[in-house]
Amino acid sequence: MEISGLFLQSSCSVFLFGAVLGLLLLYLISSSSGRPKEDRKEPPGPKPLPLLGNLLQLDRKMPYNTLVELSKEYGSVFTVYFGLKKVVVLAGYKTVKEALVNHAEEFGDRAPLLIMHELNQGHGILWSNGDSWKEMRRFALTNLKDFGMGKRASEDKIIEECDHLIELFSKYKGEAFDTTEPLNYPVSNIICSMVYGSRFEYDSPVFKSLLDRIHRRGPLLGSTSMKVYNLFPWTCKWITNRKEFFKLGDATREQNIKLFSDLKETLTPQRCRGFVDAFLVRKQNLEESGITNSHFHDENLLMTVMNLFSAGTDTTSTTLRWGLLFMAKYPEMQDQVQDELSRVIGSRRVQLSDKKNLPFTYAVIHETQRLANVAPIAIPHRTSQDVTFQGHFIKKGTTVYPLLTSVLYDENEWESPYTFNPAHFLNEDGKFVKRDAFMAFSAGRRACVGESLARMELFIFFTTLLQQFRFTPPPGVSENEMDLTPKLLLLCDPPSNTLCAVPRINIRTHISTKIMEIFDVFLQSSGSVSLLGALVVLLVCLLFSSSFIIPSGRKEPPGPKPLPLLGNLLQLNLLNVLWELSKQYGSVFTVYLGSKRVVVLAGYKTVKEALVNYADEFGERDPPRLTHETSQGHGVLWSNGDSWKAMRRFSLTNLRDFGIGKRACEDKVIDECFHLMEVLKKFKGEAFDTTQPINYAASNIICSIVYGSRFEYDDHEFTSLVDQSNKRIQLAGSPSIQLYNLFPWIGKWFGNLKEFQKHTDWVLNQNLALFRHLKETLNPHMCRGFVDAFLVRKQNLEDSGINNSHFHDDNLMVTVLNVFAAGTDTTANTLRWALLLMAKYPKIQDRVQEELSRVVGSRPVQLEDRKNLPFTDAVIHETQRVGNVVPMSLPHKTTRDVTFQGHFIKKGTTVYPLLTSVLYDETEWESPHTFNPAHFLDNDGKFVKRDAFMPFSAGRRICLGESLARMELFIYFTILLQNFRFTPPPGVSENDLDLTPRVGFTLSPSPHKLCAVPCM
Repeated sequence: MEISGLFLQSSCSVFLFGAVLGLLLLYLISSSSGRPKEDRKEPPGPKPLPLLGNLLQLDRKMPYNTLVELSKEYGSVFTVYFGLKKVVVLAGYKTVKEALVNHAEEFGDRAPLLIMHELNQGHGILWSNGDSWKEMRRFALTNLKDFGMGKRASEDKIIEECDHLIELFSKYKGEAFDTTEPLNYPVSNIICSMVYGSRFEYDSPVFKSLLDRIHRRGPLLGSTSMKVYNLFPWTCKWITNRKEFFKLGDATREQNIKLFSDLKETLTPQRCRGFVDAFLVRKQNLEESGITNSHFHDENLLMTVMNLFSAGTDTTSTTLRWGLLFMAKYPEMQDQVQDELSRVIGSRRVQLSDKKNLPFTYAVIHETQRLANVAPIAIPHRTSQDVTFQGHFIKKGTTVYPLLTSVLYDENEWESPYTFNPAHFLNEDGKFVKRDAFMAFSAGRRACVGESLARMELFIFFTTLLQQFRFTPPPGVSENEMDLTPKLLLLCDPPSNTLCAVPRINIRTHISTKIMEIFDVFLQSSGSVSLLGALVVLLVCLLFSSSFIIPSGRKEPPGPKPLPLLGNLLQLNLLNVLWELSKQYGSVFTVYLGSKRVVVLAGYKTVKEALVNYADEFGERDPPRLTHETSQGHGVLWSNGDSWKAMRRFSLTNLRDFGIGKRACEDKVIDECFHLMEVLKKFKGEAFDTTQPINYAASNIICSIVYGSRFEYDDHEFTSLVDQSNKRIQLAGSPSIQLYNLFPWIGKWFGNLKEFQKHTDWVLNQNLALFRHLKETLNPHMCRGFVDAFLVRKQNLEDSGINNSHFHDDNLMVTVLNVFAAGTDTTANTLRWALLLMAKYPKIQDRVQEELSRVVGSRPVQLEDRKNLPFTDAVIHETQRVGNVVPMSLPHKTTRDVTFQGHFIKKGTTVYPLLTSVLYDETEWESPHTFNPAHFLDNDGKFVKRDAFMPFSAGRRICLGESLARMELFIYFTILLQNFRFTPPPGVSENDLDLTPRVGFTLSPSPHKLCAVPCM
C-alpha cells in the first residue's frame, strides 16, 4: 500500500496505471500466499476477479437479490468478495438462526464499515465490540426500560404523540403529500423523550435539523461512491460524499454536545429525566469514586445517543411508510383493517392491550415488516474466533452477512413469500399466529435493542392512523399503477412516499357533539322554557345513544332497562336493590344512574377477581362531580395517574415513618384512650350521644401523625375542624348532592350545595392557617409530622430547580383533607357501631369483658394481646362486617377496555365494587344477616381469618390507613370495654335499639344515645 500511495501522490495517469498494477500485484500475492496451509473446507462461492472480486456480478440496485440467487447455486453458507474483502454470506432461516442464536458467541462481533469506524472510533452501541459494547448495551437496555420502553409509560407517550401526528396529517386536507417527514417526526420524538427526557415540537429548529441530517446521511451512506470508499479507501480524495457525510456528522455532534450541556446544567441525580441524565449520573458517580477509565465517557455517550436516535427513527418510520403504501395499494385489506378497528375499538384510542383482539390488523403489521424487508442484509457481523459451521471453516475476523431477506422470503417457510399476504400470520380460525421465520429485528446477541419499542410504535401509530384516515394513491394514479419496487439507500425505502390521507368521519361522535352543542345553548339561557328544551335535548340524546347506534356485537353486562334521562334511579334504593339485581342479572351487571352508565360487581369472588387479579384494568378512581370540583385531581383518595402514584407512595412511606403500624403509634392510641375515658366519665353513667367523643379521639390520632401534635377536646379550632369535616361527609351523601353529581345543570337550586361549599371553605382556611404555622416553625432535620415532611420534600425539589413536581400546595391540601376525613369517619363510625352492638347484645358484651378480665386484667390492653383475645378480636371483625360502613366502596373506573367474566366493559366505565355483597355474601358467611362473632372462630374458639372479610376494599386502591384503623379499633374498643359497661338509655330496652343505618357517604348508626357505666 505504500507503493500505491506513492503513485497516488502524483497526478499523472501513468502513475494511476502504476497504482492499479501495484494493487493487482498485491492481490496476486495475497491470493496465493494467503491460502490456508491446512486442508480445511471453506465456504464455496463464485470465482472473484482481481481487485474487483465479485462486484461486477452484483445487481447494483438490489445486491441482496443477487446474493439470494447465489445461495441457490452455492448453498446456504458461501463466500463472495467485495473488492479485496472476503465476506461469508448466510442464507435461509435455518442457517441464519443457527449462526446468530446457536453460535451467538462465534458470530457475535460487528464488522464496521470503514466510514462508520472512522465516525464511531469503536464507541457507541451499534458498531462497537468487546467490553465497551457489552457495557453500553447492558446500560442502554436497563435504562431505556426504566424510561418506559416496553411499559405503560412508553405506550402513553406514543398515544400522546399520535395526537400531534393526526393534527399534522389533517393539515393536508386529503390532498397528496410526502409521508416521509410527518412519519419521521413522531417516531423520532419517542426516542427524544427517552433519550433527552422530553419531546420536541415539530417546528422546533433543533429537532428539524437533527432529523434533516439523519435523512440526508442515510442516502449518502448507501451511495455508490461511499460503497466504493469503504472497499477502496485510497480513492477518498475523489469522493465528495464522504466530506458531506462527516460535515453532517460534525454538526450532529455539536448539536448533541449543546443538548448534553443544557441537560448537565439542570441535572438532578435523584430524578433522571432520560437516558442522557442516567449516563451523566453514572459517569459522575464513577469519577467521584476515583474510577476515571471506565466506559462511561463523553464519546460513548455521544455515539450511543447518535446510534439510538438514527436507528430508532429510520427503520420504524420506513416500515410505517411501507404500511401506508400497502394500504393504498390494497384497498380491500385496508377495508378489513378499518372494519376490525371499528368493530373492536370504535372511536376510542387504541391501546397495546387491544393487540390480542385485532388479529387481522396485527397480521397486516407483521406482513408489512416481512415484505418491506427494510434491512435486507443485517448489519455486518464478524467471527470472534475460528469456527467450523455447517461443515465449513470460517476464520476468526471474517466479515459475515446474515441475509435477512433470505429469511423473510424463505420459500421453505412462507406459503407465498413474494406477495403481500397477511394470512401468513393467521390460522384457520383467523387468530394471530407467530412465525419462527419472522426475523425482522435480526436475532441473537445483536438483535435490535429497541425491538419492544418498535413493535409498540408500529402497532399504535399504524392503528391510530387507520382509525382516523383512509389512505389512497395521489390523484391520477390507480392502485395497480402504484410501484412496490424498493429504493435501496441505506435501507429499503418505498419507491414513492406520496399518498392522500382522507379523514374518516365518525357519525356517532359528530351527531353527539352537535346535540351537546344545542344542549349547551339551552343551558346558557334562563327560564323554564330553556330548562324544558334542555330536557327534550337530553331525551333525544338518550334515544339516539340507545337505539340509533349500531351495537358492537360484544356481550356487555346485562341490567334492567333504563328510563329516558332518569335511567334506573326510580328503581334504586342503592343498598338493597343493587344486591337484589345481582341475583337477577348476575355478579356483573349494568345500571344507569341518570344517563351515567355504571357497572356493578357483586359477590366476593367477582369483586376480588376484579380488584386483585385485574388490578390495573379496574385501578382508577371515578370521582363524583362535586368531589372532582373540590379536589381537581389532587390528593390521594380521588386522584389518578402519576400524581396519585406519587402521593400514595409518599403517604405510605411517611405515615409509617410517623408511627403507623409501629409501637410509637400504639402508644399514641393508648394515650388518647385515657383522654377519651375522661370525657366519658364526665357523663357519670348518664345517656349521651357517642358521636363527638368518638370522632375527637379518632381524629386526634390523625392530627398527631399529620400535624405533629394532638389537640385538647375543648380546643375550639379542633372541634370545629372535626365537626365541619363530618358535616361535609354527611352532605356529600345527601340525596340533593347525589342528584347534583348526576344533573349538575340544576345545581343552583340545591341549598345543600352551598352549605357544602361553605364548610369546605372553612376547612380549607383552617388548614391553611395550620400549614402557615408549621412552615414558620419548620426544622428540616426534625419533621414533626406528615405536613413537615411534605414541605421539606417540596422545598428540596424547588432548591434543585424542579418546580413542576407533584409536591405542590394543592396536593398537600387535598391529601391532608383526604387523610383527615377518611381516617376519622370510617374508624369512628365503626367504633360507634361496636358500642351500639354491645349495648344491643349484652351477652356478647359479657363474654368480651370476661375474656379481657381473664387475659389482661386491669392493665391497659396492648396490641400484642390480640392473639390471646380471640373472642374479642372476632367481635371487632364481626362489627366491621355487619357495620358495613362503606357498602359500595369508592367508585372505580376502567383504565382500558376489558373483557371480564365474559362481559366487555369499555375503557372509562364507572365501576361500583359492591362491598356489602362481599361482607354479606351468602355463599361465604353462615349467617350473613345476623351479628355472629362465630364467623371468625373455629371449633376450638380460636380466631380465624376469612377471605371474604373485605371492609378495607382490596387491590391497588385498598385503604391507605388499614393498619392504623385495625390498631385503633382494637385498642379503643378493648380499653373502653375494660372500663365501661355500655347500656341503652333508661326506658329503652336492648330490643328497642335500632340497627338501621343512616345512609350518607358512609353508613353510620342512626342517631342514638348510650350509657357508659364505669366498671367498679
